[in-house]
Amino acid sequence: MTASELFRKRHLAVFRFLRRMAGREELAEELTQEVFLRVVKALPSYAETGQADAWLFRIARNVWLNRRRDEVRRPEESGLEEAGEVPAPWPSVDRMDLDRALAALDDAEREAFLLREVGGLGYAEIAGIVASTPDAIRSRIYRARCALRAALSEGRDEGSVHDRRV
Repeated sequence: MTASELFRKRHLAVFRFLRRMAGREELAEELTQEVFLRVVKALPSYAETGQADAWLFRIARNVWLNRRRDEVRRPEESGLEEAGEVPAPWPSVDRMDLDRALAALDDAEREAFLLREVGGLGYAEIAGIVASTPDAIRSRIYRARCALRAALSEGRDEGSVHDRRV
C-alpha cells in the first residue's frame, strides 16, 4: 500500500480520532499532517502484515501523546495559542454535548472508544496499540459507552435547547 492510498482511505478517520482526542480542529489538522509525514518516512520499513489501520492509528496515538507531553512541558506556549482561538461559528449543540461528554471520559476509555468507533479497529488491534489486553479494551469501551449514554441522555432530560437559553 502506498502512502497516498493510505491517506485517501483513512485521513478522515485519523483526523476525527485526533479531533476528539485534542478537542480542537486546528490542532487535529496539524497532528493529522504530522501523522502522514511520519507514515511517508516509515512506509519503506513497514512490513505488510494486513494491519495497516492498526499501524496507522498507533502512529496517530504516538503523535498525540508526544504533543500532549510537549504541552505539559511548555504550558505557557500552549496557553497563548488557546487564548487566541476563536470558536467555530454556530456550533451544533449535539456536537458540543458530545465533545463535552467525550472530554469527561477517562483518557484510556476515550482513546479505546475512539479507536474502535472512529478508527474502526478491533479489540485485539486496539490492545496492541495501547499495550493492553482485548478484555481490558472491551471493558474500557463498555464503560465509555455507558458514560456517554448517561451524559447525552442527561442533556436531553433537562429540556430543549430553547429552554436552556438565557
